[in-house]
Amino acid sequence: MTKQRAPQRISKKHLARAERERIQVRWLLGVIIAIAVVAIGILGYGWIDSVYIQPKKTVVTVNEDTITQGEFQGRIRIHQRELLGQLNSYMQMEQLFASDPQTLASIQELQNQIRTQLAYPELIGQEVIYSMIRETLIRQEAEKMGIRVLPEEIERRIQHSFGFYPEGTPTPFPTPTPDATRVAAIAAASESTPEPSPTSTLPQTPFPTATPYVLEAYEVDYEQFLDSLSDFGISESDFFIYIEAQLLEEKVREQFDPEIDRMAEHVLLQHILIFDEEIAQEALEQLESGDAWADIVLEYSEDQNSRESSGDLGWKTLDDMVRFLGQMGLAAFSAQVDEVVGPIESQYGWHLLRIVDRQDREILETAYQEAVDNAFETWIDDLTTEAEITVVDDWQDHLPLSGPLGI
Repeated sequence: MTKQRAPQRISKKHLARAERERIQVRWLLGVIIAIAVVAIGILGYGWIDSVYIQPKKTVVTVNEDTITQGEFQGRIRIHQRELLGQLNSYMQMEQLFASDPQTLASIQELQNQIRTQLAYPELIGQEVIYSMIRETLIRQEAEKMGIRVLPEEIERRIQHSFGFYPEGTPTPFPTPTPDATRVAAIAAASESTPEPSPTSTLPQTPFPTATPYVLEAYEVDYEQFLDSLSDFGISESDFFIYIEAQLLEEKVREQFDPEIDRMAEHVLLQHILIFDEEIAQEALEQLESGDAWADIVLEYSEDQNSRESSGDLGWKTLDDMVRFLGQMGLAAFSAQVDEVVGPIESQYGWHLLRIVDRQDREILETAYQEAVDNAFETWIDDLTTEAEITVVDDWQDHLPLSGPLGI
């Protein structure tokens, strides 16, 4: 028979060692679990901080209202998207005006300005802060005036921007062709105004242009549009707030009454345009010696549009004269009827001016609207001066990180 091995006797030493091993395993598991809990806690807090805490931090305070980091970042992304849209438009215009060196240079200058803004987020941040302070002040005044924007008004504005008109398609307007003179004027204005300044024109809305279509097609396009916003980190809520601000300013402007007089003093102005100052002085001497104004206009004036009408420029206000001739326009406006003033230099050359008549007349509608716009901006400036505005010192730390499209 096979001899059976006697069962191994477990000593106290073995039991003690086994107990120590069990304790070590439990301790190790506890450490692992604790580390996992801490790691999950850190990750969870980081997620909560980035999603809930950071977006609610205050970047700007305007009186009693605050502009949060989330609102600030959302608006910056919208502005970046707009700039990219403008850049693409100018790149297309570059092809249209490839044969016009002067206009092409203006377009390229505009492109460079946009690229500079996109390369330096701080520039966009400053402009966005200024814009959001302005919007907050307008919203505060709108509340006092009982003005509000309804959700359906926001929805209607968005629908119309896509060319979808549930209430009926309006009569279409012809699409303007890019004008070289306007491009040059925009470039000149951009060069002379480095700091952001509000204008009567609302910011360009980042909408696609579409032809009228049915509800189903609109809904598909709108969802695609929201996806494109999401690529920039822009939420639908950010977009709605942006549209609401535009509509609110429009409504406040409609109620704004600066009490501007539609009547103003006008002068009926004639001029002789001469490129050389000495020749202009020669023409003046002939007028002073008794030569007829109409004859001197025909002999000397370089303005082909007014030579045949005795240099007639039409009725002008004081503001028109100052825009035309600067401070010298003030002196010219104050001249007596039939008095010849000049030579006065402008960007076009040297002018001899004569006032034919002086009357109180109704100003042009464009001039009235310009006066209203100027009064509105002055009102906003006054509100800004009187408001308690605080921008956090570290506002640059609240700028959004680079987005998925490399902005």
